[in-house]
Amino acid sequence: MHIPPIERLIQLSTALGVTLDYLVMGNEDNIQPLHNRRLMERLKELEQFGQEDQETIIKMIDAMIVKRRVEGAVQPIDRQANSG
Repeated sequence: MHIPPIERLIQLSTALGVTLDYLVMGNEDNIQPLHNRRLMERLKELEQFGQEDQETIIKMIDAMIVKRRVEGAVQPIDRQANSG
């Protein structure tokens, strides 16, 4: 059996949009890779923060996600009110 060099496997996994683990081992992982490089760099930096600071930032992110979901749920109601 021929196994390509790791550099080729990395290129292939990137091109296919799958993790290297999935490509090599077939392990399905529900985690999608981050495509926003700036976001990924920030998250890597945040790993150096203390646990308390990390929790604060996670709570802020969670609050923003909830806000976006609520706004998305309210928009159809707003459209109905404006059209009637």
